Amino acid sequence: YCSPQPRLIYLSIVCVLGISAIIVAQWDRFATPKHRQTRAGVFLGLGLSGVVPTMHFTIAEGFVKATTVGQMGWFFLMAVMYITGAGLYAARIPERFFPGKFDIW
Repeated sequence: YCSPQPRLIYLSIVCVLGISAIIVAQWDRFATPKHRQTRAGVFLGLGLSGVVPTMHFTIAEGFVKATTVGQMGWFFLMAVMYITGAGLYAARIPERFFPGKFDIW
């Protein structure tokens, strides 16, 4: 509410990345092994979408306020979890070690 222009920009980016993630996850064209890196990249981008606004807040308001009021630690935890998930997905874990055991359909 204090910074409407950056808020609009950041929310627009998150919406575009979210829609991209839905498209990549649901469209059969992207289900091929050829597009595995594309899928991982889109999900990685979505996961890292909170880093730029967090850094912006940290620069604008200061590190102490960002860690206390801004809850910056939770954003970094989210980024680490998204990066870990994208890495596991790109490396095809656990499917690589147990082929066919984790098939849903």
